[in-house]
Amino acid sequence: MNTNNRQIVYIHGLNGSANSNKFKSILKIYPSAICVEWKVEDNIFDILIETYEHLKGKIDDLTIVGSSTGGNFGWQLQQKLKENGKSSELILLNPLVDISVKLDNDFPENLLQYLVDMNRFENTKVFLSVNDEVLDFIKLKTFFEIQQNIFPQQIEVIEIDDDHRIHNFDSLLTLI
Repeated sequence: MNTNNRQIVYIHGLNGSANSNKFKSILKIYPSAICVEWKVEDNIFDILIETYEHLKGKIDDLTIVGSSTGGNFGWQLQQKLKENGKSSELILLNPLVDISVKLDNDFPENLLQYLVDMNRFENTKVFLSVNDEVLDFIKLKTFFEIQQNIFPQQIEVIEIDDDHRIHNFDSLLTLI
């Protein structure tokens, strides 16, 4: 696998960081990968615009990896790039497609304004954990089955025997 020209952008989930195990695993294979870090109190739209400005002119082979809430933000970044003529691959890890897939109500109120309904897909691979304890696996699976019918050949869904944090993430890296 030639990883030299591929740029990976990782967007972590709620309470994540560049110190996450997922990002550290990505760095082992893609040392030039970047992590878009954010905190609950940040203006996410500003962070996404700043990331877009950084990426828009430079990278030909771009893959955005978004985990949970970061999946929603990653989708937004992919859409912004697409609107401006730049294609990218999107890898979603147990994505928060909208607040209705959360199993409980512990989502920070001020972050709600930054979530969007993910409604069109292109060049997307989705990993869904069958034992997800944070998001409703059945709702997510149903959502993506519908999306696969709307956007044929644009979404690949892979069910994994893991929980929300994807402890076996290293084993998925060959699929990314």
